[in-house]
Amino acid sequence: MKKYLALLLLVSLPFLSFSQEYIDLFSINYGKTGKTTFENLPENTTITTFETDFTFPFVLNKKYVIITGGNHSSNSLQLFPEPNYNHLYSTLLKAGVKITHSEHWSGTYILLPKLASDYINLNKDDFYLGGAFVWEYKKTKNLNYSYGFYGSTEAFGLFITPIFGIYYLSPDSRLEMKLSLPIDGNLNYSLSNNTKIGFDYISRGSSYKLTQENIRSNYVQNNSLELSSYIERSLLDNTVLLRLKMGFSDNRFEVYPIDQKVDLTLSAFKFGDNRTQLNKDLSSSLFFKFEGVYRFDLGSDKK
Repeated sequence: MKKYLALLLLVSLPFLSFSQEYIDLFSINYGKTGKTTFENLPENTTITTFETDFTFPFVLNKKYVIITGGNHSSNSLQLFPEPNYNHLYSTLLKAGVKITHSEHWSGTYILLPKLASDYINLNKDDFYLGGAFVWEYKKTKNLNYSYGFYGSTEAFGLFITPIFGIYYLSPDSRLEMKLSLPIDGNLNYSLSNNTKIGFDYISRGSSYKLTQENIRSNYVQNNSLELSSYIERSLLDNTVLLRLKMGFSDNRFEVYPIDQKVDLTLSAFKFGDNRTQLNKDLSSSLFFKFEGVYRFDLGSDKK
């Protein structure tokens, strides 16, 4: 079951939507797990994560919005039960457009090229091309549906997943639900104008070329799922959000020979997977995370 969930929630992309009346222009988070053990071994490791994301939309007119931005993330952990820590990095660019097709329908079409590896002897082989196409149906002011797909080349081969989303805001604006399945989900409730509690899950998925003894002979496939609860405090007229999270992380950092690939990965299904995993599976673990967000209110006078 653990491996199935990790495969199902493979990819985490900086998903952009204007379903809600705001947009998060900038975010930063730092997290750390507790002791994470290697399967059938006494050794353990900790996983430290850092991520920053920014989005700059340029409004051309009522129909077209140009999307630009970027994302950088890092993971630090021991992939093998030895003293040396591995550092895995990913830097992604966003370039696309959101088009309002009609009163109810809009579409977001975005390219997501990235560099992902341990950034030792960085070269063109660390470059991957991805993209997302999402169509959104605005049923009412407080309810929206979306669907689409995401695809990317990875070190293990081609990955494609469908996206099914829903956004709901209660009439009193206290309960909010945002789902982009199978990528992420968030449910939160406002205790006051400045304080919220919530639950979320985020899938973490990527691949990284790995350098060992100055040779690129392996790659890492990361499939991690985070389930957490959080408390949020807003500052400066709800433009700055601070969140403290505690949760459970299902960690999957699998190492494979660089020449072993999968013919096609379609969401949870793999076709032609005859690879040999080189490291031990990691256990699940508790984690703590701090997040900061700068939010712009699309419904304010600043619009």
